[in-house]
Amino acid sequence: MKHLDNLLIQRHIDNELSENEVKGADAHLENCELCRNEIEQRKYFSEKIKSSLDSLVSDVIPVSEFVLKSQRNQKRKTLKIAIISSLSTACAMILILLVIKFSKPKTNDNEFIFDYYTIGDYDANKPFPEQDLAVFDIYQNI
Repeated sequence: MKHLDNLLIQRHIDNELSENEVKGADAHLENCELCRNEIEQRKYFSEKIKSSLDSLVSDVIPVSEFVLKSQRNQKRKTLKIAIISSLSTACAMILILLVIKFSKPKTNDNEFIFDYYTIGDYDANKPFPEQDLAVFDIYQNI
């Protein structure tokens, strides 16, 4: 009679056998006391090892769950800041444009425009009052 090999015994203990393998192993174990003792001995040692390992662990270390909420809240905060800063910038620009539009002086019908040109070459090193200018045209802005 052929005995169960070590791998088959371990897979039987771990409940990793297929239905056909379980039927064959159970049929063999009914007649083979040596293989039954081997399985019982391995189960006993396995339980002893598990209980020894459990006794080594005395403290339970709490591990908090991984939470994505804070990341979502951070994205919301960033979006709120972007929206608020964009709106405040737009409001400031509108205010500046309104101030510019309504702060222009009203034109006076009696306003005159003077057109002039230089008589000679323009000297950039001379102050403006010392330049040789000639008034060319005077007309009223209508």
